[in-house]
Amino acid sequence: MITETCLIGHGIPSVSNDELIERWPSSVPLGMILNGKIELLSMAEFVPFRGQALPRYNYFMLDNIPAGTYAFLTASGAMKAAELSGLRWALSGGLGGIHPEIRKDTVCPDLYALGNSSVKLLAIAFKDMVDYEATFAQLRIQGSYYRFLDSFVPGYIFKLKSDLYVDMSPAGDCEGGLYLREIPAEKRIQDLELLSRGVAFGNEAVRAGKPFHPEVNGFFDRETDGYSSHIQFEALLSNIEYLLRNL
Repeated sequence: MITETCLIGHGIPSVSNDELIERWPSSVPLGMILNGKIELLSMAEFVPFRGQALPRYNYFMLDNIPAGTYAFLTASGAMKAAELSGLRWALSGGLGGIHPEIRKDTVCPDLYALGNSSVKLLAIAFKDMVDYEATFAQLRIQGSYYRFLDSFVPGYIFKLKSDLYVDMSPAGDCEGGLYLREIPAEKRIQDLELLSRGVAFGNEAVRAGKPFHPEVNGFFDRETDGYSSHIQFEALLSNIEYLLRNL
């Protein structure tokens, strides 16, 4: 298995390097691009890159990596790295989908990668600002397998107010597919006004030429005194432990 590195690289700033190294399973590598090549790193090798303003490489960018490139891997980037390394699983925190009223040609590559890859992706959830109904509809349209390994409650770090019901994919194993184990609903942030402020903060950051996700993650981390970082890290560790037990 391979873990994406966008979340740890710039998404959970209140989790220290020492804690990452101490608690991370040594058998689970992190995927990153170093000097134009995909490399699998230990956590101790990875943490010096945390916080750097590195680009994010997705599934569809890894066939042509310019020499000298240093980059983190998104969820779909980790899927491609797993393919190229002959591994069956990729691990992710939150992944992208369809945003409300977004143009189809700007749908997150994570979503389309699930229709192209033979690798299985174990993730926490789609991001809080995603249109869940449209996102799962797109998975069904492209024939992507998906399963909830725990009860499904819409949201990522926030507990969204929704009565949305999502049909499960047909039972049975398959090549590739999305598997979701979410942050328990009782541990999620309840203040949806904070979510609205965070999205607005991220949009303003983009207008100022800054990347959306690192800025929003930092905003939520500051506003919750680090709580948003820690619940994501605990969920990621829980998913790693689940996969190690069930491989």
